[in-house]
Formats: sequence, C-alpha cells, structure tokens
Amino acid sequence: MGLFNSLQIQSQIPNLLFLLTLFFALEKKDYDFFFIALISGLFLDFYSGSFFGGFTLALLAVSLCAYLFATNVLVVEINWKTLSLALLAALVFLNLIIWAYQLAAFKLGLSFQYTGIKIFVSKFLVGFLYNWLLLYPVYMIFTFLHKFVDNLSIRRRGVIR
Repeated sequence: MGLFNSLQIQSQIPNLLFLLTLFFALEKKDYDFFFIALISGLFLDFYSGSFFGGFTLALLAVSLCAYLFATNVLVVEINWKTLSLALLAALVFLNLIIWAYQLAAFKLGLSFQYTGIKIFVSKFLVGFLYNWLLLYPVYMIFTFLHKFVDNLSIRRRGVIR
C-alpha cells in the first residue's frame, strides 16, 4: 500500500494485498489463502489508523466466502469478466465488514474514531476502479509466480530421487 501513496486518486489507493488474497482464494487448490489473508490483514491493520483487527477479520471472511463460492458454485474458468465480478462482490463485502467492525468498536467504546457508511459509499467507485485497473496485471504476476514455484518444487522432487 505504501507503494501507491504518491499515486492517490481522490485519496484512494489500490489494495494489492487484498487482490493477492482474492486470487489465492479463487485458486481452489488448498487452504493456503487463510495464511495469506492473515498476514495481509495484519499488514493492513498495522498500516491503517483504524481499530486493530478490522482488516484481518474482513480479509479472512472475504477469502473464505470467495473460496467456498469458487469451489462449490463457480464452474467457469477465471478470466477478466469473472475476476471483475469477484472483485466487485469481494470489495463490497470487505467494506461492509470493515465498516461494521469500526462501528462495533466505536459503540463499545474501544475506538474513538468512526467512519460513516456515507464515506465508504462515496469512495467505493473510485476504489473499485483503481483496484480493477490493476486486477489483471496483478493476476498475471500471481500466475507467473505460482508457475515458478511449482516448477521449483517439481525440479526439487526430481533431484531427490
């Protein structure tokens, strides 16, 4: 997130950790997305000024829902259309969880700051478009790195013989 601080559009920056977590959840192979969601959420919680734990909880919930949807319902192959729809649904769900978490922390007296739903709604379109702009390039990098790691593990198995 610090990479795009100087490239803000209406105080919105793309969330590359969220995109990476979404790709791991949509991959349908195993439960590695929980680890990625936890680490990404912790990084985002340390980086943000809001009550701690909101991003971690939201990324874990969104990635679990995306994984369950991808394994049980989704039968088409991942392309830019399905990625765009998955990004839209996941970003709406992520923002709702973060807003509800901040509201609960504020109502319980654990936090002194609260961001209203109107601010989330007014910034949603710009945030979605900025994340959508980097969606497919980050997906291409994700697939390249995934193939690279798979090739390394295949070579390692061949050497062990």
